[in-house]
Amino acid sequence: MDFLLGGCAATCAGVFSNPFDVIKTRQQLHGELLARAATAAQRPAGVPNPYGSVIRSFRSILRSEGVPGLQKGLVSALAFQFAMNSVRLGIYQTAENWEWTRGDTPAGTLARSIVWGGLSGVVGSTVACPFYMVKTQIQARSHGEYAVGYQHRHAGTLGALTGIYRAHGIRGLWRGYPGIVTRTAIGSSAQLATFSTCKELLAQLEWARESVALTAFGASMVSGFFTCVFMSPFDVIATRLFNQGVDANGRGLLYRSVLDCFTKTLRAEGLHGLYKGFVPNYWRIAPHTILNLTIWDQFKAWRDLYYG
Repeated sequence: MDFLLGGCAATCAGVFSNPFDVIKTRQQLHGELLARAATAAQRPAGVPNPYGSVIRSFRSILRSEGVPGLQKGLVSALAFQFAMNSVRLGIYQTAENWEWTRGDTPAGTLARSIVWGGLSGVVGSTVACPFYMVKTQIQARSHGEYAVGYQHRHAGTLGALTGIYRAHGIRGLWRGYPGIVTRTAIGSSAQLATFSTCKELLAQLEWARESVALTAFGASMVSGFFTCVFMSPFDVIATRLFNQGVDANGRGLLYRSVLDCFTKTLRAEGLHGLYKGFVPNYWRIAPHTILNLTIWDQFKAWRDLYYG
């Protein structure tokens, strides 16, 4: 039941956060491995960066692809959310139920929460890796001046999965796996550890004890911020590893590994490159964290109320 509730909560949240996920992906791929000056020089004089801000990104996507463009990759995004979070949140809740996240001191509890948050994230992302790759490639697809990164020509989620499998076998579906494992392990550790810690702190306040939803909402706001700060550079790396083109043997055309992508991005674009898409990423993570973990806590409260 805990696994199912975690997946359902994440799927509900994913519908609302997906437009920011599309924007985040476009910004992370725009000007890939180019210095900011070189990126600007590629545009005609007076033409602004179509993905220079969240508002401009919204306008660019609406202008080039209409409203459906803001929900690109929704099917694969929801499949990823369900597959990843049913496992991730289910494992973490099991660890909490058995008090494996409890230490002898508050610092010990935080450390154990970080470890279990990271471990659950690794297992969840292992299961859901193919959906994340397809989501990224579909969200990046556009045309003309709005196209960013390598342009994959997938017709849909199922077509993408079968096409990748036919071309590169089962290994092709997990290409870029080290990128998502690193991203999710760090993000999950930050998210679940800070969420659990904040919930315990808020539980000491009378107004918070009266509402499960209000307590989860407050803890999620703090958790979303820390998640975004720690995860953003690895999110950029995962996006680029998954979206890059591959040769006939399935090897990436731009990057060989997480470290290679990190080094090349930092060298070409500086620290700014590793935090591309930070604002839409926060706008995605914060509401998603709030909705996901608040709905998750509410689902668990209803389960306990009706099923004991």
